[in-house]
Amino acid sequence: MSFLKRLSDIFSPAQGSDFGKRSYMFEVRCRRCGEIIPGRVDLMNELSQDYDTGLFTSRKVVMGSGENRCFQQIEAIFTFDKNKQLIDKQVIGGEIVEPPEPSENE
Repeated sequence: MSFLKRLSDIFSPAQGSDFGKRSYMFEVRCRRCGEIIPGRVDLMNELSQDYDTGLFTSRKVVMGSGENRCFQQIEAIFTFDKNKQLIDKQVIGGEIVEPPEPSENE
């Protein structure tokens, strides 16, 4: 096994790992140009705890690719409970894009 392959295996998530459990993925749509921008909150490292309430918050600022000459910054604020389950989300400068609901045929 080559050195680069071993190094890659160390830093890449393993198949079936809990990578999805430690992340909250989201998408926002820019209010100005309509571009959909993906984002991610790392639930292990990017949360701030409010010790009075026991809740966690994360503030993310995302910006699109600039393809439409739009460099609007979109601020998303997420609130999680003590079990790190999402309980509230707010977006300034855009809106949350909800994932499509699975149809009965799938």
